[in-house]
Amino acid sequence: MYAPNGEPESTVTVLLTGADSQLSKALLRVLAKAAYRFDGRAFRVHALSHTELDIGDKQSVAAAFAQVKPDWVINCAAYNAVDRAETAVDEAYRVNSLGPELLASECALTGARLVHISSDYVFSGEPAEASELALNQNSLTDSSLINSGLTESGLTESGLTESGLTEHGLTESATPAPLSVYGKSKLAGEQAVLRILAERAVVIRTAWLYGVDGHNFVKTMLRLMATMPDGQPLSVINDQIGSPTWADALAHLIWQLIASPLDVGCGSRLFHYAGQGQCSWYEFALEIQRQAMALKLLDKAVPISAIDSLSYAEKALEKGNKLATRPSYSALNSDKVRQCLTRENSALTHCPELWRDWRWQLKAMLEDYAAKGL
Repeated sequence: MYAPNGEPESTVTVLLTGADSQLSKALLRVLAKAAYRFDGRAFRVHALSHTELDIGDKQSVAAAFAQVKPDWVINCAAYNAVDRAETAVDEAYRVNSLGPELLASECALTGARLVHISSDYVFSGEPAEASELALNQNSLTDSSLINSGLTESGLTESGLTESGLTEHGLTESATPAPLSVYGKSKLAGEQAVLRILAERAVVIRTAWLYGVDGHNFVKTMLRLMATMPDGQPLSVINDQIGSPTWADALAHLIWQLIASPLDVGCGSRLFHYAGQGQCSWYEFALEIQRQAMALKLLDKAVPISAIDSLSYAEKALEKGNKLATRPSYSALNSDKVRQCLTRENSALTHCPELWRDWRWQLKAMLEDYAAKGL
């Protein structure tokens, strides 16, 4: 159990699932740095791993609730093996769909509230004009930031297309159309949570999550860049556009949402949150190498070559690996959650990094990574 010293009677009890995940570890790290208090509210956290709480098992869920008696549940448990989910369909749905449904049902019985984490992979990347423009703007020679998802003529007067796409990414009104088993199971999970709990739940879709813990793109790139044979290029996909998100920033947001009164003026409790701006995996890799070199995390640069998704999938298949289809465009717009939190005049005051450009967030993560000697 994680709790503040001199614990007051008003402490909020939190059940944290998926304790071994990179987001769970970020949540605990961020909360510890804040002395287990956010906006005057103290938190006591019971973090349970998969072996301690199987969210896809009704009895396991009921037992955890009886033991912890949570005021809030933060669900970080998920089946995140996107490619493996294509064949492990039942397990993906058991964890990503049934699990959130069971948690929501138990919350409904006990009066607890739920924060559930979903994914940008609930989207397909359509309409075609969005992905086409992203491809046209995707430079193959530098790591410049892609600032728009549609041409100006493709936007309404409000800056929002019928598909829910703005020049700063997909909004919560965008129509989900998942392409993979993983994406479909995540969509089913978030729909179950909102159906059962409505405004007593908070569903957060995030994208391209990375941090100092767990397995993620940034750490994979650092490992490959450090071990690539001299002169051998590192091939990275250049036609999938998204929003890299630092796990610690998302963790700050989650604690801020729990600590803030959101009962007025925020509408649906479905929110998007990601690092500001958008890029391709290729551009992300270039920026990782540039910053890692500056921080002396890498001794030398390696050549990084751009490859399209189809060619990458074909090469993987030659090695016996069948890849799930990913969205070509899934950059997320965080305006709604920002407006809700800044209405309370708290999130910008205590955590300005929430709204920083993705490259700033990457720098913060790499500095932390270097400081830990990882």
